[in-house]
Amino acid sequence: MDQNEEQQVERIKEFWAEHGKGIIAGAVIGFGLFFGWRYYDKAQIDAANAASAGYQQVANQLQQDADNAVANAQQFINDNAGSQYAHLASLQLAQHAATNGDLATAVTALQTVATDADDSNLQALANIRLARVLLAQQQYDAALAAVQAQMPSAYQAAAAELEGDIYADQGQNEQAREAYQRALASEGESLTPALELKLNSLAAS
Repeated sequence: MDQNEEQQVERIKEFWAEHGKGIIAGAVIGFGLFFGWRYYDKAQIDAANAASAGYQQVANQLQQDADNAVANAQQFINDNAGSQYAHLASLQLAQHAATNGDLATAVTALQTVATDADDSNLQALANIRLARVLLAQQQYDAALAAVQAQMPSAYQAAAAELEGDIYADQGQNEQAREAYQRALASEGESLTPALELKLNSLAAS
């Protein structure tokens, strides 16, 4: 080994003596973060898959009106509070409850989605369904508040028509007519037979 090579070796030894521990520690931390992130990512995927499977099971039980379906749905919603699957399960629970005449449970489930969901489409769907249930209970002010919430354009026609139904049920024909006309104007909606019948009924009265 010539003198230059010996000097290079000495420099390498000095470098490792000074920085080696830091480099090794950095590598260990780097590997730890990498594998830790992969573990976290896998845990997130596993949790999402479990929530998806749990939601499907709950939805099937509600559709089949199975024993303990309502209790299982409520437990799933509590266990996954705030998640999209919990909101979807709440919508399924509300539909099941309304079909079986349990309007109080339907209202509670729908209010949760309308208040907590971060998806504007889910919120709109929940508010429209909530307004229908409240209308059935003749809770007109609460129904109007639900249906007059901010809606994505795809839901505005349905919301306006339902608003007209709420006014018409109270005998407030002028407000009902205005709401029906808004429904007709929203997004270029065509005059459906149901909406035409409602408008004709107001004209006749």
